[in-house]
Amino acid sequence: MRLRIVTLLVGTALGAASGFSQQQTPPAVHQNDYSASRETTLQGKVLEYSDTSVTAPIGAHVKLQTASGVVDVHLGNARIMAANHLALAAGDAVTVTGENVAFDGGTMFAARSIQKGGVSVILRSKNGIPLLLTPRTANGQVAPAGAR
Repeated sequence: MRLRIVTLLVGTALGAASGFSQQQTPPAVHQNDYSASRETTLQGKVLEYSDTSVTAPIGAHVKLQTASGVVDVHLGNARIMAANHLALAAGDAVTVTGENVAFDGGTMFAARSIQKGGVSVILRSKNGIPLLLTPRTANGQVAPAGAR
């Protein structure tokens, strides 16, 4: 009986030790993750602009007439564009840099930057994360968090 218990304990200890000695594999890179290396640039005219969306992905969208057809572009946070004095209206010529990414069983064009005339606005990080506005006080300092 003691021999069985000792054998069981030794076997368990060896199994646990071999599990710790195995190297961790790095997480796989998913093809639907945003990558600046796959970015493309679209040029076209604004057909329709909305600063909010009732369907996902939430945020500003622009329907852009390009040489290859109409593209629905997700712009992210409309307040980023407003803070940088960029307004969009039907007929405006714009250049959008971003990437088609998988979303909800299809794809969407996620814009990292948009340019209209001499105004260019960064909308996403190089990893594709939509940027947020950081509230600031009148003298430019970051405002404290919390309810306002």
